[in-house]
Amino acid sequence: MNGPLPSTRAFLADLPTLPADSKVRFLGCVQTYHVRTGHLVLEHNYPPRKASQEPPSVSVDINAILETVTSEELRVGAWVNVLGYVRRRRRRSIAEKRETASSVYVEAVMLFAAGAVSLGEYERILQDSLEVERRVRRVD
Repeated sequence: MNGPLPSTRAFLADLPTLPADSKVRFLGCVQTYHVRTGHLVLEHNYPPRKASQEPPSVSVDINAILETVTSEELRVGAWVNVLGYVRRRRRRSIAEKRETASSVYVEAVMLFAAGAVSLGEYERILQDSLEVERRVRRVD
């Protein structure tokens, strides 16, 4: 039976650690929407950072799904679920004259409102689930 690979559930802060082209599902809060580029910037302060530190954020390219995204999902402060692919921007280091890995962004294939999510409960359940998956992989 052939079909698409399942997505990996992840915390927004963990996206940079995933391989490029990984299919992911994560939760984030809309920080801003750049109309010109079609990118949402989402953040989720998990694991919690000190007040002096910026919360983790990621840019999400929604150009492919703009026709299905509602204005409510673009509203600053809205919590949304994203299903998409991790992409890496590559930049050339002028000083070293070579390509260096740069920021991560997500190319969305689906985005939908999280609704009245209980953030603490979501974080606890996802953390527990990821820990179980890590232990199972270690045993295999």
